[in-house]
Amino acid sequence: MNLSALEKARLEKAREYLRLFLMDTEELNRLLRRKEIDDRRLDLAIQLTISDWNSTTPLIGPVSLGNFPSLYLLIHGAAVQCLKMAGLYQSRNELTYSSGGSSFIRANKTAYYQSWCQNFSTDYETKKLNMKIQQNVEAGYGAGFHSEYFLIGYDW
Repeated sequence: MNLSALEKARLEKAREYLRLFLMDTEELNRLLRRKEIDDRRLDLAIQLTISDWNSTTPLIGPVSLGNFPSLYLLIHGAAVQCLKMAGLYQSRNELTYSSGGSSFIRANKTAYYQSWCQNFSTDYETKKLNMKIQQNVEAGYGAGFHSEYFLIGYDW
């Protein structure tokens, strides 16, 4: 990835905010005692969120990390991607073992990840679509016609 200085700074900030939002730190992951999602996967989640924005209709022009229109949508979209990745990992590594009347289940958190993913996806998709429709309407009417989304800005 060839990023500008602004995009590099935003990527670092997005990683930091995403990790805070997901509460994915060594001290908070008491069972793992490490971060669950490494920086490469956070970067992938952020890039997938940008790609999702750019490929969702209405197609109102591509954005990048440097001009993504909403920090909220970027973090929520990337959180959805992280939950998908972690949920796939949990599903792939689930193991149920029984012996001598005792049973053990390893990595049985798939349903939890699916539930959180669905919750965030619904909110993210609704807000993303509303923002894209409004930006499309604003572009159609030309300069001077703005919604409340115009006031949000991109100040992170």
